[in-house]
Parts: sequence; C-alpha cells; structure tokens
Amino acid sequence: MAHVSRNLDARIAHLPAVRAAVRAELEARAARVQAVVDRHVRTGRLRASLRVETSATDSTVSISHPEILAINYGHTTANGRFVEGIHAIEAGQE
Repeated sequence: MAHVSRNLDARIAHLPAVRAAVRAELEARAARVQAVVDRHVRTGRLRASLRVETSATDSTVSISHPEILAINYGHTTANGRFVEGIHAIEAGQE
C-alpha cells in the first residue's frame, strides 16, 4: 500500500522550482493589473496603492486605494452618469 508523507504539500510548496513557478505566475498577473492601472492614471494614487507581495510559498497582488470598488467595477456620478470600471482586478485573474 502506498504511503503519503505528512506535510507533503508543504514540502512541495517550498521546492525551488515550485516557488519559481509561483513567482513567475505572480509577475505575469501583476503585469496585467499594472497595465490596466497605468492606462487610467489621474492622480497617481491608484498606481501607488498597487502592491505585489511574496512570502515563502504564496504571492498576492493587492490594490489598497480606498475607492477601488468604484474604480474597478464602475460608479454613478453625482449628476447620474455611469462611469464604467477599469476592471484591473479581473485582469489579474485571467
């Protein structure tokens, strides 16, 4: 009967090749998000809030701008006009 080692997932996640693959995927996703954000620069605050973080096994692309939901998904202005969102978050999920 086959035996699977305890913590096999953690051992695999820390392999250099796996970490490199995760990092490469993160960089590709971050580049897509950055490209969308770069096309929509008004004040520079959105661009400054974009962060790419990597730990030992995980990576995250985050946008901490306080209005990211309205910027990303769209919003209605005070005069009732709808402004389409930029969909930067979705660019990172493709």
